[in-house]
Amino acid sequence: MCGRCVVECPQKAKQVDNQIQRLQTALEKGQRVVISLAPSYVAAFPEIAREELMQALIGAGIHSVAETAVAATMISEIYGTYMQPSSQGLPDATVISSCCPVIINIIERYYPQLIDNLAPIISPMLAHAKLIKKQYGQDTFVVFAGPCIAKIGEGSGANSMIDAVITFEELKNWLSSPFKNPTIMQAGAREQSSLASMSAGRCFPVAGGIVMPFVGLTDAEIITVDGIEKCMEVFEGLINQEFSPRFVEALACSGGCIGGPAMGIRQFMQTKRNKVLAYTQAGCTDKCHYAAGNTLDLSRSYQSKTINAVIPTEEEIIEILKQTGKFTVQDEKNCSACGYDTCRAKAIAVFQGHAELDMCVPYMRSKAESFANIIVENSLNAIIAVNEKMIIKEFNPAVTRMFGKIKEIYKGMNLTELFNCSDFIAAAKFGHKIVGKRVEYPLYDIVTEQMIIPVPEHGLIIAIITDITAHELRNRELQQMKLETVEKATDIINKQMHVAQEIAGLLGETTAETKSALLELIMLIKGKGES
Repeated sequence: MCGRCVVECPQKAKQVDNQIQRLQTALEKGQRVVISLAPSYVAAFPEIAREELMQALIGAGIHSVAETAVAATMISEIYGTYMQPSSQGLPDATVISSCCPVIINIIERYYPQLIDNLAPIISPMLAHAKLIKKQYGQDTFVVFAGPCIAKIGEGSGANSMIDAVITFEELKNWLSSPFKNPTIMQAGAREQSSLASMSAGRCFPVAGGIVMPFVGLTDAEIITVDGIEKCMEVFEGLINQEFSPRFVEALACSGGCIGGPAMGIRQFMQTKRNKVLAYTQAGCTDKCHYAAGNTLDLSRSYQSKTINAVIPTEEEIIEILKQTGKFTVQDEKNCSACGYDTCRAKAIAVFQGHAELDMCVPYMRSKAESFANIIVENSLNAIIAVNEKMIIKEFNPAVTRMFGKIKEIYKGMNLTELFNCSDFIAAAKFGHKIVGKRVEYPLYDIVTEQMIIPVPEHGLIIAIITDITAHELRNRELQQMKLETVEKATDIINKQMHVAQEIAGLLGETTAETKSALLELIMLIKGKGES
């Protein structure tokens, strides 16, 4: 729940569980909404004054805004008792701070030996929610706003009194319209609560902030560590009994909470740290509701959530590595693109079912390139790449089959030695793609159809040349067949016309003779009648 995947993934495949709608729904229902504002807000909202932020929140319908530093100060006092020497002058056992939910997750899963070392008290967020519910009523809708993604998981716990967790980024987006045209409430219409003299709680977001009020301790008695990798180193040292400090302040984010994944602002770590420390020293004069926390139960317990994963043998690891093209130690890039520190760690994760072979970026790239090479090498089309000076940079075997009958083709050869490349030159000069152009090469006894593509960003011109000679021959044969068919049809028609004309002639002569005979018969009949 550290949020590193959300920040690092360029495809934004991981998304934060956005609970703004819960807040919006509560406001629409007319519920009393109180926001617990993490003290790191002074670094997350540097462009606006504290009063303006409070007014914007109140103007947006929030009933009250309280700083989580109220509860952090309460927790700080308890931590102070853990840092006190025992009666013998030595700590009974090392205490590890329990403010950071990521640290708790890590210890419960990977360092269960240290569970008893975790401070048995809830985080300032959970403590503040209890304080708010006690002060305003159990029906109060409590919203925590901070830079931490892991707080979303912590706020969803069984014993949590948090109703919604939102990040500073989400809060900024939600308040974007009110900031552009803020609705300022009348003075005193809403209460802005905080805590007087809570400097100890306001410094919690920075590395070393928890122990700042107790700076009298020596380095041997207290350890402050930030960043997951560094924290894990300290935990290893504690387990191996390399050292035994009285107290360990452990924060998962580098620089502390001000380095949280959802701060919503990019600034130098020291700049953010200075803002928080300056605010810590400024003090506070707002109404104090601290006394109500004296009767709250702030205790908590932890449980082992150890992952009992089967560790593969060396032979099984090697076999998995081979499947991603890693046959030697030199092949192991350890680029961490898959999310694991080493190729071996990723291979173990594959064996345990937590990762897939295809998560290896170099392997997938080489695999894609291999597929592309196979396609190009076995293509029936000639594929050739030349630079702007018409020097051949790459070509596939089909180029040799088409144009290698007269001279040998090689990389570095000028394309003009093979054929007229005016179309290539035009494509390089004007950047125009040529598609489906028919080009005949009598010298090679072939007819082609070409697609020429300029790639100016790489200074290349790529051509895909399709041999359509056989197609052309079939077209010519078909055309010849059509011509012969037309000629035969014409000949038959002419003969039929000739026969028809002869028949017509014979019929004409017969008709004339018949007519003449009939006329003579008529005349003969008429003559006999008259006599």
